[in-house]
Amino acid sequence: MSIIRKIRSEIQKRVDRRIGTYLRSRYQSFKVTCPYVIEVNERQSLKGKVAVVTGGSGAIGRACCFRLAAEGATVYVCGTRLTRIEIVVNEIITAGFIAHPQVLNVSNYEEILSVFSQIYAREGSLDILVNSAGGSARDRADNLVDQDVNVIDEILSINLRGAMLCAKEAAKYMIPVRSGKIVNITSVIGLQGKAGFSEYAASKAGSIVFAKSLAMELGKFNINVNCVSPGIVQRGEVSRDMIENLSKTNFMNAYGKPEDISNAVNFLCSNEASFITGQNLVVDGGRSLGLKEQ
Repeated sequence: MSIIRKIRSEIQKRVDRRIGTYLRSRYQSFKVTCPYVIEVNERQSLKGKVAVVTGGSGAIGRACCFRLAAEGATVYVCGTRLTRIEIVVNEIITAGFIAHPQVLNVSNYEEILSVFSQIYAREGSLDILVNSAGGSARDRADNLVDQDVNVIDEILSINLRGAMLCAKEAAKYMIPVRSGKIVNITSVIGLQGKAGFSEYAASKAGSIVFAKSLAMELGKFNINVNCVSPGIVQRGEVSRDMIENLSKTNFMNAYGKPEDISNAVNFLCSNEASFITGQNLVVDGGRSLGLKEQ
C-alpha cells in the first residue's frame, strides 16, 4: 500500500481555523493568504525527472512546481521576475525538494532557446514541460472593438505563441530519448468564450487545438501532449465574499484551488497517463456544464 504524506503549511492551518469560524458565524470577516495542501506518494513517481514550469511564480504555476517537486522531479521555476521566482524556489527547497530559479520571458524566442539549452546542458535531460505562463488582460479587458491592439498582441504572444515556442524547444530534447510530457494550462473560456475577453479566449482555444496537433506529431516518439483547463481558481487572498461568490459559479458549490489544477497536471505527467494524449482535462467543478439555477 502506498504511503501518503501531507504537506500543510502553518498559514493553511490558520486558514482552516478561520474558515471554520466563518462557517459557524457568517458575519465574521477575514482575509488571509491561502496556500495549498499537497498529498505526496512517498515513492515519488517523478524521481529523476527534470521539469520546466513557465509562469512558475503565479498561483497555478507555483502549485504545479511544488507538486512536481514533491513527486521527486527537479523543477525549474520560470518567470519574468527573479524575486518572485526565488520565493517559490525557497519554499520548495525548505520542504526538502529540488528546485532552481530561471528567468524566462516566453515572448522572447532567443531567450527560450538559451534557457532550454542551458537547462539541458546542466541536467542532461528535459522530461516535462508545463506551459503555465500567461493570463488575461484583467483590468485592461474590453470588448474587441474597443480593445487596444497592443493588449491583443501581448495576450496572444504570451499565452499561445509562448506555449508553442517552449513546446518546440522542449520537444527537441524529448524526441531523441523517445519520452516526454507536455502540458498546457488553458481555460474553460477557451472552450466557450467570454464577452470582453476575446483575445484571451482565442489564445486558450488555440492552445487546446495546438496541443492536439502536437500530440499527433509527437505520438510516434512516445511523447504525451495534453491540456488542463481550469475554471475559476482562487488566487492570492481568501475573503468571506470570495468564498461565497466562487462557490456559486459551479455545480460542486466549492471554490477551485491551485492544487486542484496541480493534481491534474501531476497525473498527466505520470506513468498512469502514458496512454493519454491530445486531451483536454477540464477542472472546473462543473462550471462549464451549462446553466446553473441561482
